[in-house]
Amino acid sequence: MKGIVLLVIGIILLAAAGGGSYYAYTRYINPSEDAGHPKEVKPLPPPLPVYVRIPAIEVPVVGANRVEQIITLVVVLQVEDNAAAERTSSRMPQINDALMTGLYAAIDEGLILRGELVDISAVKQTMLQIAARLLGKDMVKEVMVQTVLQRRL
Repeated sequence: MKGIVLLVIGIILLAAAGGGSYYAYTRYINPSEDAGHPKEVKPLPPPLPVYVRIPAIEVPVVGANRVEQIITLVVVLQVEDNAAAERTSSRMPQINDALMTGLYAAIDEGLILRGELVDISAVKQTMLQIAARLLGKDMVKEVMVQTVLQRRL
């Protein structure tokens, strides 16, 4: 009987020592964020941009009697997400046609050429307006012109 009582007292002492150790560890050595310290909520990182490549666009510059030069543009559209990229890719023939038509008109109106050189900012602005009209105002975030090639004829 005496052995059982000593065994029970030993178990109680071990449990008390373990509980005290746990309390001291969680309180002083490694305090958890929930115990009186509010947890900081980190904002999610912004989503990575998604790019859609447009096939190379060639636009002739017609002078008084002949084609004076050909402008070749390689353009990438930055869209909101993968779903927007898929919608943009599925409408690529319409997008390519609208961009070519818009660039023809802008060249004819003298909005894109400054003398004989291409004004890249005017090209980007024109293409962004065309893309916004065709795909929706918030669908295309930016137009990036990767290459401009002008060939005099």
